[in-house]
Parts: sequence; structure tokens; C-alpha cells
Amino acid sequence: MPPTQRPYVTAAAFEAAFGTVPVSTARALAAGFSREQLRAACARGLLVSPRRGVVSVPSGPAPGGTIPTGVQKAGPPGGDPGWRTEHVALVRAALMAVGDGAFASHQSAAAVQALPTPSARPPSVVTLVRPGIQDFRGPGLLVRGSDIPPHVVTTIDGIPVTDVRRTAVDLARGHRLPAALVPLDAAARRLVATATGTSGHALREAVHDPAARAVALREIAYAVASCRGWPGVVTARRAAALADPASESPLESRSRGWFVEAGIELEIGVRISVDGSTYWADFCDRARRVIGEADGWGKYGLRADDVLAALKAERTRQDRLVAAGWTVVRWNSDDSRAQVVTRMSAALRRD
Repeated sequence: MPPTQRPYVTAAAFEAAFGTVPVSTARALAAGFSREQLRAACARGLLVSPRRGVVSVPSGPAPGGTIPTGVQKAGPPGGDPGWRTEHVALVRAALMAVGDGAFASHQSAAAVQALPTPSARPPSVVTLVRPGIQDFRGPGLLVRGSDIPPHVVTTIDGIPVTDVRRTAVDLARGHRLPAALVPLDAAARRLVATATGTSGHALREAVHDPAARAVALREIAYAVASCRGWPGVVTARRAAALADPASESPLESRSRGWFVEAGIELEIGVRISVDGSTYWADFCDRARRVIGEADGWGKYGLRADDVLAALKAERTRQDRLVAAGWTVVRWNSDDSRAQVVTRMSAALRRD
């Protein structure tokens, strides 16, 4: 870390690295901070030294900036990977230290929005943007001085973040298919839900409405266009052209990317009626009467009783579909790309 780093950035990096637990000066120095930086931050009240050789974050709010009052609620908590709550707390702390004008982006914005990311691994740093300053990377913190226009920034639970469109595109810019589809599909689905005011089964219908789909995909395309000239935008544009709000989970999006690259064309989120009951297929080829099911374990619940009940319902559902002449291909996150594609290809070739 350069010794000329501003005190508020030092404080933000310190809290991102250590949280609110007091640490020894030796440990802070080993993490890359200098004595001059620590002294300057303490002199401004951004850090405190409760006793000799120890540094910590103040117990009260750090000076240097306020966070606007929340105007939106965070995204749905389903599929919370466990690290999200802790990371959002680090985002709040970093924003208070960095000051007004800063907002979260990339994986940090996705954590606040509960938006799925291409990787299930937790972020290694808090990523913020504060237009007009020099980029800074320190222990646990990355602050970019990118010139991102204000209209792509929103506030969720009091935290300023890039909106869901820009967040999804920023995440996709670092990946190719199929990983890039994970945030883009989720963002498109979120946009349809917001535009139509639907959720649950009603949302399953809404994502197939041509007008609602057109609005969501146009918003995604607009976000891509606004990133013209940024690294990775070409691959993000290709992925955005394939985004589909009918995908309901990261595993479905990733699987769809595998099928696209293998030249397998399937419908997404198809309603099927059997014996007066309605079932929703993740993937479907109506002509060949083949159904594909991407089984993410999270959908079965957390308690053992819930999992057993869900698995029993799944078996009953599959038995009825098979009896009605459907072939059901299932896979989960433990199955490889080759296994899934081979299994689906074999089912589609059957007479």
C-alpha cells in the first residue's frame, strides 16, 4: 500500500481486512499497512488505538460520509451462500469510511442484491466505485475511480449499489458462456418480476409474456451498450443475446449454456399438464417428449423433513410424467458438463 494513501481509504481497507476486532500494530503492518497510514487514520478519528500497539475501528459510525436512506428492499434471500450477510456488513463499513459518492459494484453489489454470480466462491475483496479518484487496492478492499453515470446507481436497504442491470453485465464481462448467463438470466428474471409485480407461479407465467420479456431483455441490452469500450463487453454482449428470464437458478443457466454450446435446442420453463396436475419442466423438447431437470439441492429445503418430503414429491411427479410417455433426464451440481450433455443427447436420440 503506498504511504501517501488517503486516511479514509486506509480506514476502509483496514475494516475490510480485519472487521471491527482490535488487532496488533504488528499484524496490521504485516498486512501491508504502514505506520504513517495508521497514525494518519487515527488522527482523523477513522481508526482508534485503545492502547499502545493495538489498532481498531471506532465503535461508533466513522466520520467521512453518510449512506442514503434505503429506497428499495434487498433481493430475495433464497440460495444465500452463507457469506453474503458478512460481506454486506463489510460493504456498509467500507462505504462509511470511503465517504459520500461511493457505491458498491460487481460481486459486492450482487451480494447486496442477492443476485447470483458466476462463481459460488465468496468475494475476496469489497469492491466499491467512487468516480473521480485514483484506483486503489488494499487488503480486503478495491476502490475504482471509474466514471460510471449516476443513473445506473440505486439504493438497496440503505446501501448505494449499481443497479441490477449494470451489476449483471459487470459480472458477465469477466466470463464467457455458460458462466456469464448466471447473472444475466437472474437479472432478466428480476426485471420481469419488478415490471409485472409477480412472483412464484405467476412469475413462471410472466417470464414467457412477449412484452415483459422484451422489456427485460431490452434493459439488459441497454446496460451492455452503456459499457461500450470496457474490457470484456464483447463476450458480455454475446451472452446477453442469449439471456432468458425463464431460467430459475444458476444451475439451470449454466446447464443452458452447455446445451447452447453443444447445439442442443430446448424450451425453458415449460408448463406440462398430466392427469389434471400441472408440472413445470426446467428444459423440454415437446416433439421428442423429453424433459430435463436441473436439481439444485437448495430447492429441497434445509431441514431433513423438508428434504424427504420434497424428494418424495419429486418421485411421484416423475412417475406420473414417465407413465404419460415422457422421458425425464435429471442432473445436479455434482454432474459434469460432459455427463449432462451426453445424457441429454442420448435421450433426444431415442425413438
